[in-house]
Amino acid sequence: MNNTNISSITPLNDWTLIHVNGPDSQPFLQNLLTNNILNLPLGSEHLSGFCSPKGRLLASFWVRHSSNENYDLWISKDLASDFVKKLSMYKLRSKVEITLLDPTLRIYGEVSKEPFKTTSKNVCNLPAVLYEGISYNRRVIAEENNFIGQTQESNVWSILEVGSGIPRITSNTKDLFVPQMINFESIGGIDFKKGCYPGQEIVARSQYLGHIKRRLKIGSISQSTDLVHITPGTEVYSESDPEQSCGVVVLSSLDSSKERYYLQIEIKLSELESNLYFKTNEGNNSAFIQIEEPPYPLLTI
Repeated sequence: MNNTNISSITPLNDWTLIHVNGPDSQPFLQNLLTNNILNLPLGSEHLSGFCSPKGRLLASFWVRHSSNENYDLWISKDLASDFVKKLSMYKLRSKVEITLLDPTLRIYGEVSKEPFKTTSKNVCNLPAVLYEGISYNRRVIAEENNFIGQTQESNVWSILEVGSGIPRITSNTKDLFVPQMINFESIGGIDFKKGCYPGQEIVARSQYLGHIKRRLKIGSISQSTDLVHITPGTEVYSESDPEQSCGVVVLSSLDSSKERYYLQIEIKLSELESNLYFKTNEGNNSAFIQIEEPPYPLLTI
């Protein structure tokens, strides 16, 4: 992360793109997603999600209003094919086409210390992230497979994504979280004033009537040879209750230069005062996980 390059571009093998096209694309998505599509200006993007009837996130993604009848969903690649099938179940008579990214294209992540130049390419701008006192701008790009950009440390993008505190649901974490468990309402992923969508009643009840007992936090832990490979879905344990997991990794990134994992962890708030750890390959306990607050305030009612 100390590289002085102003800009870098990295292939993102775990991202892809879903196109929703057609004259009914706006009302179609408005009836399904957690955020308000009607308020999304042309050429803009926002975070959104799709919930099960039980109010748990089956997918999260950035929605970009790329043209009058076209919306792009920038999503985890391992969810995309099944999610296209799920959306298609709701088409009925709606005049929409739902397609995956053209196989000749690939997703790249661009990071820059300076503002990005405008481009006609298919892009999605993400919130800037402050890391070690420097603000990094971020965007994802759909470009041809042979596209070559400047290179930097391959994990720069993922470290910034983890540090943003903005979760991205993957196949290992789908159907685990009511949106508020991973701070979705505090990062603009839910509009509580829009109409109904799958799981809306439970999501609203959690916000206005319930007490949210789990939240997303930022964590870090030193790399160790006997530590399990930390990926989304890896369980977290507490010394106060070592038999039952109290949290789960949402996203992770290994900074090899510092021999340290950076983590997004969904965790029981009641366990934050206890020592948290992972179970190693040998069945022992790892070093303790250091926990920090995400870089944004939580929404209060």
